[in-house]
Amino acid sequence: MEKGLIISFSVAMIVVSFLIGWWAKRKVTSNKAFFGSTGMFGPLAVGLSSTAAVASAFALVGVPGIIYATGNPMTFWMLSSAAFTMAYLILGKKVRAMAEIGEVASLGDISDLRFNNNRLIKAMLSIVIFLGCIAYLSAQIKAGSELFAHLLGWEPIVAAIAIFGILTVYTAISGEVGGLLTQAFQGLVMVVAGVIMILAFYTMTGGFGNVMQAVGSAKEAAAAGVTKPLGPDLLNAWGRMPGTISMVWMLIPILGTIGQPQVLTRMYALKNPKEMPRLSLYAALSHAVVGFFAVVVAYGVLYLVASGKVNPLAVADRAIFVFADEAGFIAQLFVYAAVLAAAMSSASLFLSICAGIISRDLPSAFGMKIPENRQITASRITMFAIGIISIFFSIYRGDMVAILGTFGWGTLMSATFPVFIIGLLWDRANEAGVMTGMAASLGLNLLSLTSFKWPGGMPGYFYIIAISVSLTVFVSLMTKEQKLNRKLQAVIDL
Repeated sequence: MEKGLIISFSVAMIVVSFLIGWWAKRKVTSNKAFFGSTGMFGPLAVGLSSTAAVASAFALVGVPGIIYATGNPMTFWMLSSAAFTMAYLILGKKVRAMAEIGEVASLGDISDLRFNNNRLIKAMLSIVIFLGCIAYLSAQIKAGSELFAHLLGWEPIVAAIAIFGILTVYTAISGEVGGLLTQAFQGLVMVVAGVIMILAFYTMTGGFGNVMQAVGSAKEAAAAGVTKPLGPDLLNAWGRMPGTISMVWMLIPILGTIGQPQVLTRMYALKNPKEMPRLSLYAALSHAVVGFFAVVVAYGVLYLVASGKVNPLAVADRAIFVFADEAGFIAQLFVYAAVLAAAMSSASLFLSICAGIISRDLPSAFGMKIPENRQITASRITMFAIGIISIFFSIYRGDMVAILGTFGWGTLMSATFPVFIIGLLWDRANEAGVMTGMAASLGLNLLSLTSFKWPGGMPGYFYIIAISVSLTVFVSLMTKEQKLNRKLQAVIDL
């Protein structure tokens, strides 16, 4: 009975998402609306959409699993909530202003405005963003389909076609307009689930003091052939990871939030530029609830294991579901729906961005002009093709999806930092510098997909970001300063 209600609740969320997407098609009145929902929505909808798309299934499933397995360091991931405020206040007004001085429906359009329609920069930016987005899209499809396959007893491919086939349809129909609205709804589901699980954590454990005492005083827990090391070292600043790796886990989510397309594209979706501070507040608060949700789930499971109430987990990523099962039926109802919402919200955004790159930005970068009245049709066809390919790829090439999932976040940072962070915050950044940085980013990201091992044990994208940003700055300083027009200079001076 309870399982049937959990399934029904999750199915209802999928149906509501489809209906929102179907309704939203009436708002698609231009290419700018379909590809970018530019200047169309208020701060609450945009903020919830940003939270849902950034959090993704990684936040709700992966973060609790990492904290359970390695201890305290991933707790700092929650600080990325503050990065929303930093991103929207520092960069948001500039990105939104770009939509006032020119036609903006994609990140590629901003690159054109900033760097004199430099086709090479736009092409490299589009390719690297596509690689990062397709990586995340495949990871979200795999996570969502495996969850529902487990619930329904279906084959993962059947679940993937049912869920993400529907998602592909409503995203293709309404573009970014429907995408943003459905993501806002899914973000609300995640926030409500977060409030419920935070209350459940304090009710079940009595608070972090009890958790620290239980975990810190136990050496290990063993049952059913699984042994979980516990003890005070799990709770120190670095947990069970080397200090350098822990620092990466802390810095990359915080800095990376500023450069994620999920955040950048939402900056120009805001209707009234004067509401940017409110947008930053809504996004930061909603993400803080979702972030704290992920953290308390991890510590809740550690408490349950340390106190002998549940057996040690054979798979760390099961942490959120184990805690929900112990918290009761209402928690299960919202947690399963929230994980599905997280996967769907990210998938719809990345699907839309990938289709826009293939059908609009890359042809433009290569000098091919698709008539405006055909761009939406081309994007819809592309969206269906990418959706179908991604569904089958994510299910039947799980080994590659695991590699791509870790590849996505840092890859997107390495693409956006030279063009948008450096380019919009520093007027001395020029075409030569950004081209050099982007060339390094593209080449090194492709290298990372091979068997090449970066030194020091840190993720490769940490080096790639540092190299691409350094080259952008160095070459810009060593080459002729780019002359900016009056409007563009005013944007950078904001």
